[in-house]
Amino acid sequence: MDIRTAFRGRWLSLAVTLVAASMLAGTAQAQIAAGKSKFLGNVTANSVPSNFGTYWNQVTPENATKWGSVEGTRNQMNWAAADAAYNWAQQNGYPFKFHTFIWGSQYPNWLTNSGLTQAQQRAEIEQWMQLACQRYPNTWAIDVVNEPIKTPMPFAAALGGSGSTGWDWVITSFQLARQYCPNAKLLINEYGTENDPPVRNTYKNIINLLKARGLIDGIGIQAHYFNIDNMNRAAVVSMLNDYATLGLDVYVSELDIVANNTEAGQAAKYQDVFPGFWEHSSVKGVTLWGYIVGQTWRDGTGIVNANGTERQAMVWLKQYVAGTGGSDTQPPTAPSGLVASGTTSSSVSLAWSASTDNVGVTGYQILRAPGASGGTFAQVGTSTSTSFTNTGLSANTTYRFQVRAVDAAGNVSAVSNTVTATTQGGGGDTTPPSAPGNLAGTTTSSSASLTWSASTDNVGVTGYQILRAPGASGGSFAQVGTSTGTSFTNSGLSANTTYRYQVRAVDAAGNVSAVSNTVTLTAQGGGTGGACSVTPTLQTQWQTGYVLEPVRVTNTSSSTINGWTVTFTLPAGHNIVGSWNTVLTVNGQTVTARNVQHNGTLPPNGSGTFGFQVSRPNGNTQIASGFTCASP
Repeated sequence: MDIRTAFRGRWLSLAVTLVAASMLAGTAQAQIAAGKSKFLGNVTANSVPSNFGTYWNQVTPENATKWGSVEGTRNQMNWAAADAAYNWAQQNGYPFKFHTFIWGSQYPNWLTNSGLTQAQQRAEIEQWMQLACQRYPNTWAIDVVNEPIKTPMPFAAALGGSGSTGWDWVITSFQLARQYCPNAKLLINEYGTENDPPVRNTYKNIINLLKARGLIDGIGIQAHYFNIDNMNRAAVVSMLNDYATLGLDVYVSELDIVANNTEAGQAAKYQDVFPGFWEHSSVKGVTLWGYIVGQTWRDGTGIVNANGTERQAMVWLKQYVAGTGGSDTQPPTAPSGLVASGTTSSSVSLAWSASTDNVGVTGYQILRAPGASGGTFAQVGTSTSTSFTNTGLSANTTYRFQVRAVDAAGNVSAVSNTVTATTQGGGGDTTPPSAPGNLAGTTTSSSASLTWSASTDNVGVTGYQILRAPGASGGSFAQVGTSTGTSFTNSGLSANTTYRYQVRAVDAAGNVSAVSNTVTLTAQGGGTGGACSVTPTLQTQWQTGYVLEPVRVTNTSSSTINGWTVTFTLPAGHNIVGSWNTVLTVNGQTVTARNVQHNGTLPPNGSGTFGFQVSRPNGNTQIASGFTCASP
C-alpha cells in the first residue's frame, strides 16, 4: 500500500465517522438510535414508508440498486426506485448504502445469456459501476461483492476468475469499485459465517486478501434469521470477537429474527442476541432487513404491524437502544488462578477462576507464547467456560499461557497470571496419515452422503475432516464437518446446486494428511407431491417490465416439507432478468423455481418467499401465470 492509499483509508474512516455523527445528531425526526455512536438502519422497496424516519437513520434499498433491477434490458436503465431511496436519504441526512455491485444472483440475464465475450462482460461491469457512482456521488458505502462464498458466480471469469489467490475476481471487483467510487466506503457482504467457523475462515481469508491491498473498509455480516435464531448472545459475541481480530469496522447488514414464529419468541430472541451485536466495539452500525409485517422477505420477521402498531420486539428495541444500549465501556475483571491441569505429548489443558463484569462475561480468549521466556503472546482459542485444551502442540516443548475475559460489549479484561507448561515426550510423531481414497457420494435435494476408503497411519487415525467448495470449479474449499468413520452426510444443501468435496485424515498427534480425490455432486431438484400452494404478488410494473414479489410458497400438508418446486409460464416475448431466494431454470416459456437453503424447510402452514423480475415488449400488459407448486 502506498502512502496515498494509506492516507485515503484513514481520511475516509475519519470523514465517515464525523459525517455519520452529524447525521445521527442532526436529523429532524427522533429515530431509535438518535444521538448514538452507531446507526440503526433498514431497507426500502419502491418507496420509503411514511414512518421510516420515526425509527431508522440509515437507508439501504432492498432490491432497487441490484444490477438486474436497474438494467434488466441492456442499456435501458431503470433508476426510479433507487433515485427515490437516495434522494430521500440525502434530504433527511441519512447514510445511503448501495446494495450491491457484484452478486451471483439478480444480475441481468443478458450478461451471461446473449453470447458476450469475457471482455464485453468486463466492459459492461465497469460501465455499471461507473454509472452508479456518477449518479449517486454521496453514497456512504457500497456492498461491492455480495455472497462471494455462498452464491456461485457465473461471470467470475470476466473479472479474472479464481486466479493465483483463489479469489482474483473479488479483488478485481474491489479495484474497480475503488477506481470509480473513490469516496465511498467499500464493504463485502456474506451470510452463513455467523455459526459456521469453516465458512467464516474462508470469508476471513478473502477479507485479508483485500485488506493487504488496501481495498476494503468494512465487513458485512448478514445475520439472517436462519443463522441467528440458533445462536445465543455468547455465540454472537464470540463470532464478533473473531472478526475484530481483522482490525476492520463490522456492519450487521441484514438482521432479521423469527425465533419460534410467535411474537413473544421473537421479542425474547431480540433481547438475547441484539445487545451482543449493538454493544460490540467493532460493530459500527446495524441494518434490519425489513420491519413492516407483510412487507418483509420472510414471514415472521416484521416488528411493526401493517396498521402501525408495534410488536413486542419493537417496543423492547426502542427502549433498549434509547436507554443503555451501546454505553457499556467497563471491562471484566481479569481471570485468576490459571493452572495447567494436564499435559500430553501434543496438548495442554488449562483451568482458571471466573471473571466478573457489570453486565456479564460472555467468554475468554486464550493466549500462548513460545518457551519459558521471550516471544510474543498470540490468541490460540476461545472458551465460554473456565477451561480450555490447546491441541496440536509439539512434544517435549515449553509454552506459556494467559487468559483474558470478554463481555457482551466487546470490552476485554487485563490478562490473568501466566502459567508455564511443557508437553510430554511422546515419541515425536510427525508422520501424517495417508490420504483417504475412493471418495464417492450420492445426493438428495438437500444433502450429500459421502463414503471413502480408510487412511493408514504409523500410530493411528483418529478422524477425518470433510471439505466443501461451491460449484463445479472455482471457489475455495472449507471444512464443513468431521467424522470418526469413513462416511459423512452433509445436510442443508440447496436443491439443483453443484458442490465439490474432499476428505483428509487426522492422527492422534494432530498430523493432517493430504486431501483425497475430489468428487463433484449436484443436489437433486425438488420432486412432486402436491404438498404446497403458491401465491404470486405483483409488486410493481412499468411499460417494459414488472416484479413479482413476494411469490409465497405455503406448506399445505400436515408435516414438514424439505424442499419445493414452483412452475409457471411466461407470456411470449417475456424474459427473466433477475431473481432472488430461488434457483430458476428456464425452458422456452416454462420457468421452474426451486428453493434455496434457507427457505426450503417449511412446517405445516409455514411459508417462504422468493421474487423475480421480467422484461416484456413495450405496451404488453401481461404477466407470468399458471403457477403450481409441488414438494418431495
